[in-house]
Amino acid sequence: MASEEPRDLEQIVRDGLITLVFGFGYRAGILDSFIKTQQPCSAEELAKQAGMKVRYIEEWLSCLAAAGIVRVHDDDRFSLPYDEAKLRLQGHIAGVIPVLCDSIPELEKVIKTDGPRGNQFTLLDLGCGYGWNACRVGQLYPESSVIGVDMDQISIDRAMEEQKSRGVKNVQFICTVGGHLPSDWTDKFDFVVMKQVMHNAPSVDDIMKEVKRVLNPDGFAAAWDPPVSSYPNEQANNKHAQLCFPFSVFSCLPMSLSDLSGVGEGLGDGWGYQRKKEKIEEHGFRVVQCGDVDVNTVQERIVFKK
Repeated sequence: MASEEPRDLEQIVRDGLITLVFGFGYRAGILDSFIKTQQPCSAEELAKQAGMKVRYIEEWLSCLAAAGIVRVHDDDRFSLPYDEAKLRLQGHIAGVIPVLCDSIPELEKVIKTDGPRGNQFTLLDLGCGYGWNACRVGQLYPESSVIGVDMDQISIDRAMEEQKSRGVKNVQFICTVGGHLPSDWTDKFDFVVMKQVMHNAPSVDDIMKEVKRVLNPDGFAAAWDPPVSSYPNEQANNKHAQLCFPFSVFSCLPMSLSDLSGVGEGLGDGWGYQRKKEKIEEHGFRVVQCGDVDVNTVQERIVFKK
């Protein structure tokens, strides 16, 4: 059977470079500003809308015009010949490319015959409960090292039973308080995850200080809590608040007030997303956007790093 004519390799490479520029524009907010600007518009108008330097906007427009993604009109004005939904979807996909590029140095190491195997990272599951998540991560990434900690011994006992039943070898569980982690864990972890921990914590400040200490300089931390606002006027008639707040009355709030010293903060679900974000930033972390949801939008997950 005769082979098909190969695709134009030069064009493939050119398209890849343009896709990188398009994805950068999406991540930097240029595309969003372009969509919001009355079109056709000038580079100066788009730069003003985006709050960016005109010369960079001119060069970005030139790249996309050369590829036919941006349409050029008289008097050097520009427009996007695609509907908003398609632009945002493809921009989101193209925006992954710069993220993947960050992995190239590590990929260059693991691709070698004698290179590291798989994903080698250290993860702390702070407030691990019965250990389901920690064990699952250990199964998916057998070259990783996972430690689950919880202040409740019964939960740790159940987690160790879960680990034994799954036969996971790269996970260990320790009963300790999140605000007093082992002294030799400084800069130890690539990832720290906290699921339903912060709003339950008697002393969230102690926990955040320890998270900052044990997270390595390039690491990421993530916290999951109920997706409710901190403000009563935004809680009113909110379905998430209706579901979560009853549990807070009977469980979360008592847990947050349970410190034997009597200094429990009493956070509970009503603490909300905005105050949680403020607390994280108060401890010197930078909140990182993941996906399309803006970091100032109330949501369940929040990702941050030093």
